[in-house]
Amino acid sequence: MKLLNRTLIVLLGLAAFSSCKKDKVEEPTPQTPASSDLQLLGSTTDGAYTLELYNKTGQLKVGYNPIFVRLKNGGNAVSNTTLSWLPMMTMDMGGSTHQHSCPYSAITPTSGDATLFEGHVVFSMASGSMGFWEMTMTYDTGSGPHEAMIPVTVVASDSDFHKEYTSAIGSDGVTYLLAMVEPSKPETGVNDMVVGLYKRVSDTEFPAVEGYTIRVDPRMPGMGNHGAPGNVDLTQGSDGFYHGMVGFSMTGYWKINMIVEDGTGTELCGQPVTQTTEESSVHFKVSF
Repeated sequence: MKLLNRTLIVLLGLAAFSSCKKDKVEEPTPQTPASSDLQLLGSTTDGAYTLELYNKTGQLKVGYNPIFVRLKNGGNAVSNTTLSWLPMMTMDMGGSTHQHSCPYSAITPTSGDATLFEGHVVFSMASGSMGFWEMTMTYDTGSGPHEAMIPVTVVASDSDFHKEYTSAIGSDGVTYLLAMVEPSKPETGVNDMVVGLYKRVSDTEFPAVEGYTIRVDPRMPGMGNHGAPGNVDLTQGSDGFYHGMVGFSMTGYWKINMIVEDGTGTELCGQPVTQTTEESSVHFKVSF
């Protein structure tokens, strides 16, 4: 009996060790990317300080772009600073120039690295013959604000089977801008859908729209324009983005048709899909 008890104790101890070991393996990985995961987008030097912009792809596109910022002093990363930015496009208007901005967030510290800051920018058009983008960066390490300029290149994101940014003038005369954040990697079934919804107030003001609804209706143009189940209209979350669900019943090319409604349920832009209206004027495209 004593031998049996000792054997039972050993087995219980091994089970506890195995359980602890399994729990350790299943710990979630940090959300903040390591510096090795980031690629440099552009940089500028202002006296002893250098400002650097990064993301995971090394490329900026029309639509939603997460961007990371690092400030260095003599090559050493700085944590004690406040940062802001203003993206601005300068357009050639045939003998004159015109400047406009686009939607963008504040810059905040990341949770896992005190020297790495983050935000996002929704670029509304690509760089090219029409104009060029620059990021006016403002930093303050305690001695007052300083400004520096970083030129950036923005590439087009639309194609025949891909579109993650759109804009439309609503029935209220307001220009609305929509940028798809998710699904970034669509799959068959029901996908989380996240969209940024903004409005143009002036050439430099594009605030997030508060308290609206985005109705969603995915259709497959190459397969009789059929839909898919599981869709949930998008409403605004605490992060300012609009959250819902979009369903895809099979792989292939899909249009995500949308209708933007104000807080009273009034349709402002976009149309319902019917037998005679194959798509909404407000839509995204995905292909997978």
